[in-house]
Amino acid sequence: MDAATEGSASSSLLGRLEIQQRQQMMRSRRPCVKHFSHSHPLRPVEVKEEEELICSGCELDLSGSAYRCRKSSSCCDDFYLHRSCFELPKVLQLPMDHVSGHQHPMLLLDTPPKEDDDDEYPKFVCNACGDYGTGFTYRCSSTSCQSFNLHVTCAFLPNTIKHVDHQHPLSLFSSSTSLDIKGISSSSSSSSIFTCDVCRKQVPQNCWIYYCSECDYGTDLACTTTTTTNNNTYSVLPAGGGGRIQ
Repeated sequence: MDAATEGSASSSLLGRLEIQQRQQMMRSRRPCVKHFSHSHPLRPVEVKEEEELICSGCELDLSGSAYRCRKSSSCCDDFYLHRSCFELPKVLQLPMDHVSGHQHPMLLLDTPPKEDDDDEYPKFVCNACGDYGTGFTYRCSSTSCQSFNLHVTCAFLPNTIKHVDHQHPLSLFSSSTSLDIKGISSSSSSSSIFTCDVCRKQVPQNCWIYYCSECDYGTDLACTTTTTTNNNTYSVLPAGGGGRIQ
């Protein structure tokens, strides 16, 4: 390599380093924001899928626009939030015709209340899917029914979807309501339990399903995949999650 070529290569390398430094400086200047769920300021970041990170709010896989704690300490290294989880309303009023029939305002909690002293971590049971959660939860604000909890993903499920395995739209129902539609009383027999037509697992009474009353076809929430309704695409995520708020 002659001197001219070597000089050109060095200049190119220095130029790339300067660009990277400027990009890092611009990222560091992004405004930090506060969220009620975390004691430190958060800064906006872009997360790649291959980083395999978990959202500390919904406890699901994280990619795309997000927020992370700006403190570089061991207790905060894993604190990330989806942008959508960051923007969740602190008070949620379900529609009057909602499948749950629940009319009290729902409050967004960053950590479920600890109800059992023997539990190492506070957790809740989602009334929609029946699964446990340890992250964000919408909890009834009324003292008369504070056992009513929803995963944040379950709280915003669409009323109607088009499932890949069925020709008709599926509507969001309580599993007990679907039995009533079929003329089966959910209280008449312990064997009167809805069975998912995809995985063949039984759905706990009063948990939610997507159901076609015309064909008596339905799925539990975990078997619902990416679907389309009203010309909008929804990614209906499985309930629950595998992460933890540290």
